[in-house]
This record gives sequence, structure tokens and C-alpha cells, in this order.
Amino acid sequence: MLIKKIIRNTLGIKNHRVEKVIGSTQKIIIFLDIIHGRKLTCSGCGTRQKVRDRLKQREWRHVPLWNIPVYIYYRPARVKCKYCGIKVESIPWSNGKSCLSVPLSLTMASWARKLPMNTVSQMFNVCWNAVYSAVKQVVEFGLACRDKTEAGIIGIDEISRKKGMVYHTQVYDLVRKKLLASFEGRKYENIKAFLTEWGKDNLKNIKGVCCDMWDPYLKAIKGFIPDATIVFDKFHIIRHLLHAVNDVRKQEAEDLKKINPELLKGSRYIWLKNPWNLTDKQKQRFSYLENLNLKINRAYLLKENFREFWTYTDQEKTKKFLDQWFWWATHSRLEPMRKFAWLVRKHEKGILAYSELPIDNGAVEAMNNNAKAISHQARGYRSPKTFSTLLMHCMGKLKEPDWVHRFA
Repeated sequence: MLIKKIIRNTLGIKNHRVEKVIGSTQKIIIFLDIIHGRKLTCSGCGTRQKVRDRLKQREWRHVPLWNIPVYIYYRPARVKCKYCGIKVESIPWSNGKSCLSVPLSLTMASWARKLPMNTVSQMFNVCWNAVYSAVKQVVEFGLACRDKTEAGIIGIDEISRKKGMVYHTQVYDLVRKKLLASFEGRKYENIKAFLTEWGKDNLKNIKGVCCDMWDPYLKAIKGFIPDATIVFDKFHIIRHLLHAVNDVRKQEAEDLKKINPELLKGSRYIWLKNPWNLTDKQKQRFSYLENLNLKINRAYLLKENFREFWTYTDQEKTKKFLDQWFWWATHSRLEPMRKFAWLVRKHEKGILAYSELPIDNGAVEAMNNNAKAISHQARGYRSPKTFSTLLMHCMGKLKEPDWVHRFA
């Protein structure tokens, strides 16, 4: 196949021709020109109009061939449009005033899913901002094209972007396992911005929301989608329960310091792990400790008994069990367990909702790990906006602009 035909096919040009190609091991230059007599597309309205005049020659960086830089040279035309007036033609391989061709931008954006952006910039010998601009354009195109009616069950959680409790709010589609939005901080305004941008008609399709018991999240959800079922995340509830059990252990270990300081030393995970995950050595020690009249043993039994809650599918039976467990916990004479019991009572409605809509943020935790891996790969990002853009690019499963040929 002739080089001119390859260029014409991969660039997707119909109203332009390849005038000549000058090449060496240092640089390849493609000279393009219009096909005289052809009407060109107006960049304003997209209609085909007659050519009025030509502008100065411009240069575009194109996808390198065998690591040889490739450039496109062309004099853009202006058309006399009866709707828009005098306008520059819509150039097929160009996006606005960018000096990078569309195929090169898409290629860099594709590589940015796999590699840090500074590595991609070195690969293609462009600045970091050029790669970010390419990623941003692809993300903006995908966000404009995505179907907002498909999200029915969403999960909300946060990840740590860097040290110092700097958080990022993540909104996921739990059914399709993809990122819907990413914001700096964990504030009411974040969820409000997402739900406002999603639109009232599309919000009607959201039937359930899984999140933790963070009040700003709940305020936004109840204000914008009051009909959606709020289910508090199972793993966050268990985390609070394990913290309560561990606090009982620490308090009792402090009380035993003068009498028997070695009794509970190194026993933390015996009380926190699932029974079937204990090692043989941990099982032997647990068998000894459970025969002693320890406070931590009572907390452990309450923790294991609470496991039954997740097996109920009838809300009436679930409510009966929770009331019974609440009584046990509040009469256990264990202050951390009492605090956890009252936390459950305060958020009882969202916890009981699990029996009717058994959703959790297990998939969210996995996707959060992917988001952290993206950050670690690039050694972090200074700008939260850049971080959010890249997360949407890598985890949003967004549609990409169509092109006649994929270079990556």
C-alpha cells in the first residue's frame, strides 16, 4: 500500500489530498492540501460551504512512526457560510488551535490509562500539560456522551489522596462497577454537585444508595433523592463494631497491668478475626482465654452474635433481633459496646434497610484500591482536579471519540 494512501486512510480525510511526503530518520513531514473545487465543512454549523480564502501554514505533531517524529503541514481554508459568516473550516485531524493531531491526542490518552502522565510525555516527547490536555478532552467527551439513565444503585465512599486527612469523595455505579464522579473533600457540596449535574429525571432511576453514616452525605441524599433507599455500608458498621471490641480489650489490658500484664498481650487479632481464620496457635490461646471471666470475652460474644443480623431477609424479624441485641449490648456493662449500640439505634433505619436491599460497598473498596494504585503509580498528584480527571479517565468506562484508526 502506498504511503499516501495509508496517510489518507488513517487520517480519515476525504476533502483533502496528500500533496507530498518528505522523510528521513530524523523527521517525517506530511504536506496536505485541499482538493480544488470541493466544498469544505464549516466549523460553526457543520454544513458544507465554498472556500473563500486560505490562512497561513500550520504545523501539527502527529503519531510518531518507529520513534521518528511525524509532522503535518497544512494551510487551513476559510469558508463563506450563509449561516455563520466567514469561518475557518473544520479540520478533520485537528481539535481547535491545538498543535497536536487528534490521533496523537487519543493515543497519548490511551497510554495514560496504563502509565503515569510524565512517562507518556517522555515517550512522545511532549510536555506534561499536553498529555493532561489530551486526557481532559477525552474525559469531557465521555462525560457529555454517557447515559445517565442506567445508574440505579450507587455507592458513595471516600479515599485519602495524601497525608494529613486529605480526602476525595468517590461516587460509583455498584451494578456496572464504574466511577460516576470524583470530588475533593468529603462535604455536602460534593454530593449536591453530583446530584444536581445528574438531573432530576435521571435521579428518579436511582433506587438505592449505599454509604457510611456521614451526615453531610445523608443530608444531600435525602434532599435530592428522598425516595431512594439509603443502606448503610455493612463494612463500615462492622468496622465500628471491631473498634468497640478493641477498646474493651485495651481498657481491660490497662486494668490488668498490675495484676497480670501478660494475659492479654498480643491477643488483639484473636478477638477481631473471624473464628475460622484463627491460626492453630491463636485457637489454643483463645480456648484458654474464653474460660476466664474477662470483659473482652463478653464483647467478643456480642460481636459474634451480631453476625446473625446480616442473614435476615424479613425486616420485622430483623428489627426484633436488633432490639434484642441492643438490650444485650446496653446491659453488658461495657461502655464501648454501649456506645456502638446507641450508634446503631441512632441510624437504625438505614441499617435495617439491608434486609430489604442487601447492598454493600465491598466492590467500592476494591475500586478504591484501584484509585489509590493510580495515585501511587504517579507518586501522587498536586492538584485534586488533575487527580479527579485521571480517575474518571481510568475508572469511568467513558466512551472515547470515534476515529478511523487506532494507533494504540
